[in-house]
Amino acid sequence: MSVYPELRELITTFISEEPSEIQKMRTGTLPDLPGSYDQYFTAWDFANSIVRDYAMNLYQLTKMAADESLPVENVLTVFRTLDPIYSTFLGYNGFPTLAEYAVKVGQPAEDRRELVDRLSTFTEYANRLTAWSHHYFPWHVGEHYRYATSDVTMRPEYAPAPVDAEDDPLRRIPIRLTWQPLGVEVTAELACDLNEELCVDFVKSLPFTVLQDHAVVSGESMYAWAPLVSVAPTPVRERICDAPVGRLRFSQATGNKLIVQYGPTSETLSSPVLGKVADEHTDRLPEVGKAVWESTFRTKEHIWLTVERL
Repeated sequence: MSVYPELRELITTFISEEPSEIQKMRTGTLPDLPGSYDQYFTAWDFANSIVRDYAMNLYQLTKMAADESLPVENVLTVFRTLDPIYSTFLGYNGFPTLAEYAVKVGQPAEDRRELVDRLSTFTEYANRLTAWSHHYFPWHVGEHYRYATSDVTMRPEYAPAPVDAEDDPLRRIPIRLTWQPLGVEVTAELACDLNEELCVDFVKSLPFTVLQDHAVVSGESMYAWAPLVSVAPTPVRERICDAPVGRLRFSQATGNKLIVQYGPTSETLSSPVLGKVADEHTDRLPEVGKAVWESTFRTKEHIWLTVERL
């Protein structure tokens, strides 16, 4: 059982329901009225960025806590050093539960197992807040900041260069991804032969249904915050810009997100390979991707991704 059962209940609720913290932040109804000169957009902008950054740092601390070469007290010292600038600001900016549990996480731990449990639970909680914050942020203001047409035409052509790794198709696990209310489904396979421990963690979390959102920087890929926190080693990684259409990857470091690539991307960051959508189904992905882009960027209508083992 988790050391924080109440937080675990909130995590479960937030998989399908928007947290009140996010609703109050985006509607300007926070009790402390953060934001200079009686407007709240700037406070919303800061909080959206900082909660995401905080969640990513919490994940790195979870990895450190799981590393048996690092003393537990040293990891706690790092947490206590890094945490206040995040949790204190976020507590003022509408996240009092997060600030409350940050204090609890920083207390002395009996052993490594307890600290890993604390941090992984707290990280998953922050990931759920991040997911909803990302979805409802007014990304449509980007319409006012478009690149010059001449610059866009000079963008390098998309030339996938999938990672070259020795594979074993017999070790693949088939899964199905379904998007509702779009009514689109595809089959895919998990690359247990490439990142076995990651795939084992992922399979343990199945089936799940989570909110589907879209990348806002890297290009034509969709991501969804999965209901797990995996610190599994990932020996096989691939640059996002090199990934083929249909690639499934799992970004542990940026929220434990399941990512589906459906077109060109430009980001050079490397991410763990999770698998690939079946070739005969990749032509269904652009329809989903464009609908998800509209959802994330403009309409905020919910699109739900269900992942299940076949």
